[in-house]
Amino acid sequence: MLNGLKELLCKSYPDATKDIGDYSNKERNFYLAGMFGQNLIYAIIGSVLQVFYTDILLIPTIAVSVIMGVSRVWDGINDIIMGTVVDKTHTRWGKCRPYLKFVPIPIAVTTILMFLPIMNLPNSIKIAFVIFSFLLWETLYTLGDIPLWGVTSLMTPDAEKRSKLISSARIISNFGSIIVVGFYPIKDALGAIDLGLFENTGKANSDLAYFSEPQGYLLAVIAIALVGGILFRLPFAFIRERITQAPKEKDTGLKENLKLMWENKLFLRALASNILGCTKTILLSAGIYFCKWVLGNGGSETEWLIKLGGPFLVGMIIAMNKSTAFAKKFGKRKVYLISSYLNAIPYILIFFVGYQGTAKLVFMGVMLFIGGFLTGLTTVYNTTMIADSVDYMEHKVGKRNDGVFFSGLNFTSKLTAAITAIVTNLVFSLVNYTDTINTLTENIAAASAKGQDYALDFASTYPEITSAMLILITIIPAAGCVLQALPIHKYSLDEKQHAKILEELEEIRANHVK
Repeated sequence: MLNGLKELLCKSYPDATKDIGDYSNKERNFYLAGMFGQNLIYAIIGSVLQVFYTDILLIPTIAVSVIMGVSRVWDGINDIIMGTVVDKTHTRWGKCRPYLKFVPIPIAVTTILMFLPIMNLPNSIKIAFVIFSFLLWETLYTLGDIPLWGVTSLMTPDAEKRSKLISSARIISNFGSIIVVGFYPIKDALGAIDLGLFENTGKANSDLAYFSEPQGYLLAVIAIALVGGILFRLPFAFIRERITQAPKEKDTGLKENLKLMWENKLFLRALASNILGCTKTILLSAGIYFCKWVLGNGGSETEWLIKLGGPFLVGMIIAMNKSTAFAKKFGKRKVYLISSYLNAIPYILIFFVGYQGTAKLVFMGVMLFIGGFLTGLTTVYNTTMIADSVDYMEHKVGKRNDGVFFSGLNFTSKLTAAITAIVTNLVFSLVNYTDTINTLTENIAAASAKGQDYALDFASTYPEITSAMLILITIIPAAGCVLQALPIHKYSLDEKQHAKILEELEEIRANHVK
């Protein structure tokens, strides 16, 4: 079995750029397996890590905001540098594939490092360790993420096949998000095993004789990170790059790449839309807190994540599967704008209708399904717009900088995570979340040590924190839905123009080969 796994992970086509037509179904499937593995890891870092920092390590929310802000300043520099490095890569494996060979396993190991249970250390040491591990993870992740997305524009010159690949990749990447829902029962099951290594921290409204939250987090992350890292590495062995690479002497440096990015107005509009709409993702991160404390009363959040997160993810996956058909019939730009504006309505309705009572919770689930569906469409189109902008720039100036332009996608995804964390933690700091949860955690642990159940009605006891959480999952995402539409009003590349560009590029590449 181990030999088979080794052969699977080490296999590689000797010539990454041999002209063998479009990607096969086998290639597509292994690429999507890698995308799923990558997003198993990213989903944990993007949504679970913040809860671990605030509720387990008990790091002050304002400190978490600063950490996220500092790390994204580094990311802004790191992403463009790494994009330039990828574009300057010339190997027998191609431009992007070498990074998919060497980076995934170190990313998995660093992910585990970030969840070490260092609760008993002074806050200053905890914060220093968090900054170090976070920056290390970000650097490694960038080296894997840019090539993984960038290779989609190199696997085929066919716009429709590439659009389908990106659509499938977005669907699979959101299957990775399902692990956020699945993470909590795994964490709870592993946390309830008394290994004699961790202190009994208990849970509210629970009759478990032993439960350790830090142990549950650590063991669950180890399992998920290792599976994700192995899957993440599979594309290296099974995909090829088919777009002919420019000669080394035509490589561009960092300064010229920044200039090309600035001149590519299509790319800038897609990027700006991504950034302005980033508060939509607060729904997932803040939603975990809402399910844990408001609906779960400090007990199991799993039930509520499934009931409310499930409809959202189902709606998103259905929309991503239909996105190519919608774009073909109506055009990406039109569907993007309509979906963005309509997407604000479900969240606003949830805020005014509320969540207390069975009927209102059912209504909330329906609205989240609609919100997920509309989010799924815009998520796919934003990525394909960036891919289209690479073709546009190659046609305009004769340079194809997949790494640099997809570094913009990578940067905005991480900037999105940073902004959501900063906004969430700033709102929490206004309602004194850290001190409240710190005291509550101590009370729950003390009750568990005595073998007692700690009954909690969170919404009634802490109405200010509850209201803050409700705003974070409704009003703030609704604002992001509206804002993301604004830059796309002047996105000028339609499907007919893009098809013409691709035809002319194919002729240019054919002449170049001759």
